[in-house]
Amino acid sequence: MQFIITDKIKQLEIEDIKENLFHYSYDSKSLKALVKNNTSKEDLSYISAYSSFKGEIYENIVYELLLKYALTQDEITRFVLKGPYQDKENLYIKSGLLIDRSSQIVYKSAYKDISEFDALFFTKDSVYFVEMSTSKKTSSLNKRLTKKYALLKMIFPTLIIKALIVVTVGSTGLKNFPQYATIWITKDLEDEELIEKIIFAKKVKNDVQTLKAPKHSKYIEALKVKYTKFQYFPTLEWILNKSRENPKFTVDLKFFSSPKLGLFFDIYTKLYIGYINTSEFLVLYPEFELKIKSDRIIVTIEKVNQTQLDIVYYAKETNGKLKRVRLEENNISIKDKELDGFTNAEVRFFMKILEDKHHLTVENIYHILNNISLIK
Repeated sequence: MQFIITDKIKQLEIEDIKENLFHYSYDSKSLKALVKNNTSKEDLSYISAYSSFKGEIYENIVYELLLKYALTQDEITRFVLKGPYQDKENLYIKSGLLIDRSSQIVYKSAYKDISEFDALFFTKDSVYFVEMSTSKKTSSLNKRLTKKYALLKMIFPTLIIKALIVVTVGSTGLKNFPQYATIWITKDLEDEELIEKIIFAKKVKNDVQTLKAPKHSKYIEALKVKYTKFQYFPTLEWILNKSRENPKFTVDLKFFSSPKLGLFFDIYTKLYIGYINTSEFLVLYPEFELKIKSDRIIVTIEKVNQTQLDIVYYAKETNGKLKRVRLEENNISIKDKELDGFTNAEVRFFMKILEDKHHLTVENIYHILNNISLIK
């Protein structure tokens, strides 16, 4: 079913929820500093910080309105509390669906966020994840949906996954959203006085509940949601070993063609298939000059864009830096990966578990490159 936007949400009517907005966590440091330094409102740094802050307020307004909307819709059976409404932040929980330090709904694995949801609610047979944005360009928002959809498909295997996208009037690219998405369009947030008050409001301590949601069975804590656990690193290891099981092939490319593996590509972007030694890598890329730790360059099959897969290499240098290397025919790409990012954590994990049996030769690499189109 399609949920219909109300006039109240469309017009951002917030008189009865205005005070609640001051109870949410905001990242106002950079904006406060710019205001105190009398930075011009025409300055790009000010425009960027202000726009980001306004986006946070917009998200909280829509969440507040959705909180009330849920009570008017019989089809909505459960609505996940966040922000100042949940009992406590689940700071010390390592993995699962929970509330993080900034009071957002996230799915974590090994203390790292896999995905964040602006709101989450359920009907009898579906789960809806909500994304809100004040940006008029929606292409990056649209791209983010793929991973969220795939993750929810994994943790709610018996439910239909749907999205509710809430954007402002004048947003472009709305026809490009997937079929599972319902689009709501609201007016722009133009209450400058409110925005300014929130910027300089005294921070409400937000590590425990500061607002009480109306007592209703629909409202549910993130911790109380039942789902199938998705294990991030054990799943990556299972994929590696499963792809190497076929006695006829070093890497079984047909294994990567199942619908489930398609979801894994959407969640992880890259799946690990083994390693190659530095001397062998020099056959593929003679100009390679990095000093590599433990003589192993990790090999992945990566979803480099929405439709294309390619082999991408990850090289850990002796100085600890991690490089992503892609060898296209006329374009060699070498990029640094963030030290605290997921890729670095994955590579550390695989450096520990890769065995001799996971070694790939230059011939293996050429074979995979020549047949990568077998992966549907």
